[in-house]
Formats: sequence, structure tokens, C-alpha cells
Amino acid sequence: MKCNTYPIRNGFDGKKCLVHARCVYTPEIMVATAQYLNVAGCDAFSGLLMSTSRDEGKTWSEFVPQMGLAAIEEDGLITVPSDATPMYHKATGKILLLGHTVEYRKGELYPTGNRRYTSYSVYDPEKNEFTKMKFVEMPDGFERCGNGSGQSLELPNGELLIPVYYTGDDHSHAYTMVMRCSFDGKTVKLLEMGNSMTVEPERGLGEGSIILQDGIYYLTLRNDYRGYVAKSEDGLHYSEPELWCWDDGEVLDTYCTQQHWMQVDGELYLVYTRRGANNDHVFRHRAPLFAAKVENMRLVRSSEFVVVPERGARLGNFCAAPYKDGKAMVMAAEWMQPVTCTQYGSDNSIFFSVIEK
Repeated sequence: MKCNTYPIRNGFDGKKCLVHARCVYTPEIMVATAQYLNVAGCDAFSGLLMSTSRDEGKTWSEFVPQMGLAAIEEDGLITVPSDATPMYHKATGKILLLGHTVEYRKGELYPTGNRRYTSYSVYDPEKNEFTKMKFVEMPDGFERCGNGSGQSLELPNGELLIPVYYTGDDHSHAYTMVMRCSFDGKTVKLLEMGNSMTVEPERGLGEGSIILQDGIYYLTLRNDYRGYVAKSEDGLHYSEPELWCWDDGEVLDTYCTQQHWMQVDGELYLVYTRRGANNDHVFRHRAPLFAAKVENMRLVRSSEFVVVPERGARLGNFCAAPYKDGKAMVMAAEWMQPVTCTQYGSDNSIFFSVIEK
């Protein structure tokens, strides 16, 4: 595999850093989104910013705040869009940004009684900005349900398969399901919900990413202790999640972070982080980013390669997406917590990678 990786911006002021850097490719324009994190807090995010490239990712504009994706304050409760991922919707020709919301009170996360919504916005090419944030309407009982850090899929008829995760009354144990939704270029509407999935280890399953390969839908899932994978024939109803393993049966030593899919010349790959790479100094071993070929829901060990190198900072909140000519791309930002990661060379660079055979 060939992997061309380079930083598209860098710079760290010691107080805040850009995180959740993710991008989408179209022949006319590439759009990336990210948001600032206050490194003195816990998941203390700002609203979303946007950058664009008109030369297929070679150069990028500065990240600019999006007024439609700014924080919303009401009665002392601040709602912020977060963990968003842009995707290209072929049926409408629109770039759709899907994510979820987080809430803060008095400058801190507000987990007790909190709400969580699947948020979305549409890129307006004439104004070169995203529209005002909207929320997918959900039935009663799903007031804490969102599409954070997900990888969604467009069906041939233009409908969307959107992975979401939600919690019950205890606010802690997460369940994942896939929603089938319509999108007319302006509004995302829920049509059908699939089966719920969870596992017993702490916090259950979240941050699902979906892909279609050779007629089968695959869903990769985050858990505090391991990564999981499930499959489906219809994209909504999935098998019992099973541990990610290598082709020799050994369990992949990834934990407490997301994984995403990419397809290179029609072949399926998983992008992930893991232990055992001289990376004990990295928070939750979230760097470097690796990729390996997937065959029969197993990772081919001999195919593993590094997509984005490790420089002390975590890279676990990233995206993998289609590029042109059967290639794939990955975007990841160096998350500058703890700030001591600078001693290994990290400086909040946002890395852009193009992967091809």
C-alpha cells in the first residue's frame, strides 16, 4: 500500500487545540470540519469550524467558525454540536454534516439528565458555509441518542443508514443501532430503526461506523475494553457483535476509541489504534493510526501499515472516507491532552493522508 501523509496546518497555543478533524471529497471541493477543545477541561468543545480545498487536498483554507454551528445557550444550559462527520450525498449533490450534541452547565459537562440529539447541517456552496444546525426528530425514549463520530452510508435510493448510540435512565450504559433515514437536501427524517446492540463491559457500545462490502453491511463499534464488529444483510438488523481479531484468532488489542472503514480499489480496510507499538506514552494508546485489510471479519496481520505516525499526541478521533479513483483518505488532528505530549514533537497538526495500492 502507498500512503502519502502530510500536515495541512499546525500550531498550539497551550490553551486550546483543534480536534475532531474530518473531511469529505467531491470533484468540485473538499470540505473539512473541526472544533476547538479547551485543554484545561474535559471534552470542553466550542462550535464547529470549516476549511476547504479546491485542489483535491493539496492546500487548505484557514478553519473558519460556522455561525450556524455555534453553541446555543438557553437558561444557563449550553448545547454544542460535536463529533461531526461530513459526507457526500449523491442523490441530492449535497454535503451533509452529521454528528451529535453535548451539553454544558457552568462551563462543565452536564451528564445528569442530559439530552443528546443527532445534529445535522448542509453545506451551502453559494455562501461557502454550513446551514443552521437541525436535529433528527426521534420517538419518545430516545432523548439521549446521537450519531457522534459515526460513519454513515447512502443507499442506492438516496436513503441513509446512520449509526447512533443511546443511553437509558442510568446515563452510562450505551446501546447502538442503525437508523434508516430520508434526506431531501434539507431535512433528515427517521424512517425505521434497527435492532439494539450492547455488551456487558463498561459503557456498552458506541461510535458505530457502517460500510457495505460485497453485498454485506458491516458495523464496527467502540467499547471501553475492545473493538467489536457485526454484520447485516439489510443494513438495519445486525448479528451479535464479536471481538475484532487477527486472522490467526488473536484479539486486536484496541480499546476505548473508535475505528473506521475505508475501501481501496474495492478492498475493505479497517483504520484503528492499538497497544504494542512502543506507544505506552500515548493516552489510551491512541496513536499511531494503523490500517489492515479485512477478510471474513478478521484483520490480515501481514497487511497492517501505519497511516498517521505517532508524535506523542492521541489521534483516535479521526475520519476515513472515499477519495478519487478508488483511493481512500484519512484526516486526524493531534489532540493536545496532556500538554506534555509536545515533548515528542506534537503541535496540534492536522494530518491528511491519501491511501492507494
